Amino acid sequence: MIAVVLAAGRGARLGGVAKALLDAGGESFLARVAGALAAAGAGGLVVVGPPHGAAVRAEAARLGLAVVENPQPERGMASSVAVGFAALRGRADRAALLWPVDVARVAPATVSAVIAASAAEGIAVPTWQGRGGHPAAFGRALWDELAACDGLPEGARSVLHRDPARVVRVPVDDPGVIADVDLPADLERSR
Repeated sequence: MIAVVLAAGRGARLGGVAKALLDAGGESFLARVAGALAAAGAGGLVVVGPPHGAAVRAEAARLGLAVVENPQPERGMASSVAVGFAALRGRADRAALLWPVDVARVAPATVSAVIAASAAEGIAVPTWQGRGGHPAAFGRALWDELAACDGLPEGARSVLHRDPARVVRVPVDDPGVIADVDLPADLERSR
């Protein structure tokens, strides 16, 4: 299983920092995500872009993760999703995880549960107390849709919501699936 890790944002609401490099208890957010992936037997493809691309690329290389460049991340998260899933063409994986790097406190057991629930034609979404979170697994049959999601009204959410019957909700005892870091207060809570 591969994960498309979104790490091309500017981190503007956090003062212009690379979220992938934020401290998560002595390791970077990206290292935390990579560790959970490795513990679940998965690998990662990190989508980077300006202005933090070089620094995030270096951290990804240190962690043994592949990198793909989003030349225009200012177009929004959907552009990074599209770049990441386009880079997966030709892979034989049953599904791929979609994981924003700012959701860094997900337990390896949760990742394993989502992988186990994944299917080539479906979507597996971890839920905590009824709320959907990350990382979600998108079956290979949906990768072309995701590679073109930057042209859809809601980006990847358009793919997720198009056919509710193909979505499997995976209840987990892990609040980390909904704990994203967008604002300074979120960062403080994550520590």
